[in-house]
Amino acid sequence: MPDILVTGAAGFLGRGIVAQAAAVGLTVRATDRSPLPFAAPVECVQADILDPVGIREAFGGAAAVIHSAGLAHCFDRRASTASQLYRVNEEGTANVARAAAEAGARHLIVVSSVSVYGVSRRDQTDESAECYPEGPYAKSKWRAEQRAREITASAGIRLTILRLATLYGEEDPGNVARLMRTIDRGYFLWIGDGSNRKSVLHRDDAARACLLAAGTPGQQTEIYNVSAPPCAMRTIVNDLAAELGRRLPSWHVPVPLALRLAGVLACLSVAAGISASLKKWLSDDKYSCARFTEAAGFCVRVGLEEGLKREVAWYRSVTRSV
Repeated sequence: MPDILVTGAAGFLGRGIVAQAAAVGLTVRATDRSPLPFAAPVECVQADILDPVGIREAFGGAAAVIHSAGLAHCFDRRASTASQLYRVNEEGTANVARAAAEAGARHLIVVSSVSVYGVSRRDQTDESAECYPEGPYAKSKWRAEQRAREITASAGIRLTILRLATLYGEEDPGNVARLMRTIDRGYFLWIGDGSNRKSVLHRDDAARACLLAAGTPGQQTEIYNVSAPPCAMRTIVNDLAAELGRRLPSWHVPVPLALRLAGVLACLSVAAGISASLKKWLSDDKYSCARFTEAAGFCVRVGLEEGLKREVAWYRSVTRSV
């Protein structure tokens, strides 16, 4: 019987969870709709979270389920894309929660996002803050949390929701990787002075947090932020540029000018969503991880400088091989 079942095991975070779980001797069953890259002793079962029957069959015997499957990084504003986000993130999570209950699992760990909090706040956001999700992705993750809470409460299963900060690291498919490529190709422009602060988290630390949550006693339903200490946006940019060996522009686009231009472009339908993206770039995103640190003894092991160095090294190895 597997100790842990991991959904989305072929994904960026899922691969890290499975690798760490197997390394410490846990019995692991990996599931994903895509082919799985793991060898024995990891048990691989191809299953889609949008197929309730298929995942119910795959979940048998799991004591704990770490649900890392989901859809992210969708910047297309079309309704079809929003519909897909809700289907995968909300309905997929509901299917997983039901399957875990029917399989007799005792604990469900749902990977969520700090994006559910919505607008940035001046102080560090903790788990007591109200959620005001903005955009299809954040709303789909918020609704996924609610579905999981309803189903697990009814079934009497313990639920832990982990709201992760922006992930980065080797094989990164997300925002930090896009920023890295922009700097490498010479397209980066400073908007603002980069003094706003961001919370990011290396994939290895996020995977370890998921396993810590699975092994930590607790209440029926718990919600935790998981993040590294916030850092200035300019630190992230400067460290990436240094590792890439690229020069950055010495001048900055003033924030008021950039916002006015973004508004004009949006009115002309030249660049839908650019204003929201710009505000996100300029915002402070700071999240307190104190509650999870106290409950599970979590601390960050991969510092920002080391993590970005490793991501750039991975990126260079991939670009050289193409």
